[in-house]
Amino acid sequence: MRRCTRCGSELNEQAKVCPVCGTPVDEERAHLRRMVIVMLVAAIVVAALLVLRSRQLSGGADNLTAAASAIGTAAAMRPLQ
Repeated sequence: MRRCTRCGSELNEQAKVCPVCGTPVDEERAHLRRMVIVMLVAAIVVAALLVLRSRQLSGGADNLTAAASAIGTAAAMRPLQ
C-alpha cells in the first residue's frame, strides 16, 4: 500500500485524496514527476559540463605537446658552443 507523504497514513490504491489529511494523491505524483524531471535535467547538464571540461583538458594537452615539440626543434637547431 501507498502512504501519504504529508501525514504518513495508508492510502487505498484508488484513493484520490488522503482520508486523514485530505492531501490529493495526484499532487504527490505530480511532485514525483517534477523531481524526476529536475534530476534528469541536472544529470544532462553535469554530463555536458564534464564533456566540455574533458575537451578543454585534451585540447590543453595537444597544445602542450605542440609547445614541447617546438622547443625540442628549436634546441636541435641551435649550434653547440
